[in-house]
Amino acid sequence: MIRFFDLVDDIDLDVEEREKTGQGLALGKTDFWNKGRVEGRNTMQEARAYQKKLFALANHIRSSVQTDEKIDISSVIHHLRHIIESDLIEPLYYCLGFEGDKESTLPEHAIEVTIFSLLVGVGMGYGKKRLLPLAMVAFLHDVGMYWIHPAILKRKGKLSEREFEVVKGHPEISAGILSKLGDKFAWLANLSLQVHERADGTGYPRGLEGDKIHEFAFIVGLVDMYSAMIRDRPYRDRIEKSRAMKDIISSNKGKFPVKVVKVFLNRISFFPVGSHVKLNDRSPSRVITTNPEFPLKPIVEILYDHVGNKLKTPKIVDLSQQPLLYITESIDERELS
Repeated sequence: MIRFFDLVDDIDLDVEEREKTGQGLALGKTDFWNKGRVEGRNTMQEARAYQKKLFALANHIRSSVQTDEKIDISSVIHHLRHIIESDLIEPLYYCLGFEGDKESTLPEHAIEVTIFSLLVGVGMGYGKKRLLPLAMVAFLHDVGMYWIHPAILKRKGKLSEREFEVVKGHPEISAGILSKLGDKFAWLANLSLQVHERADGTGYPRGLEGDKIHEFAFIVGLVDMYSAMIRDRPYRDRIEKSRAMKDIISSNKGKFPVKVVKVFLNRISFFPVGSHVKLNDRSPSRVITTNPEFPLKPIVEILYDHVGNKLKTPKIVDLSQQPLLYITESIDERELS
């Protein structure tokens, strides 16, 4: 097993040195995992601003990869540490849930996988020294996709066998790109190879099984699958979030550790933020806050009355406080337009 946690101390020293020379971010320290719900307009504004910074960084990485330049790993570390230490994980999750595009580019996908993985990492009880490398794996594991020809990635029909093999080869390409960062980040290249592996040996590129796959790779792999399902792709429409959750549960038994799946469902929720549901009084609503203690009783925003008239002012209801009101089914927001 690679002892890469020891390397995080070195990463922190690099960051501290950059901060001393004025090159880094001013990072505060916040025990964000002990806090409750996201509050305050200023927090959301900061999250939206930082989402743009992450998108710029991801685009810069794509450009570096495509021009065969070395990835600026120091900038990646700075940005990810800022998210972790400035209590921005949940605000960014809310931004992605409510404001994310229906179809995401590769850079946008990298951001979503990173934030969702961090959310799961918090649920796993990880502290900062585990969250930082987890975020690095999530943000960079798919850089090999930037090498694949756009004609393949944007193909609307079914890929040929040759094209499919090209896509399946991207973990090896990612590992090669990340290996250029040197021995200090050899663990990052190694884990990028494991994200598409599965516990039952059905994954790729090496068909690894069980404990030969690192827990980080299972987390990022599960989140990566979910993120891809809920966004439009050239070859298929997006899948409604709650249905994607059901598909993950029913179709991936034995592929991920039970603990990881349970935490994923608890943190992302069976009714994820931004998903649409119908209540037992037939009112279409949108989930605005999940409730880990009552996963089937989130806080919802009722958008329409029971006969389908859109409300001028949506009504906020905490279903955990309403014993006679509950969710009967998930619905696709496209049914409301």
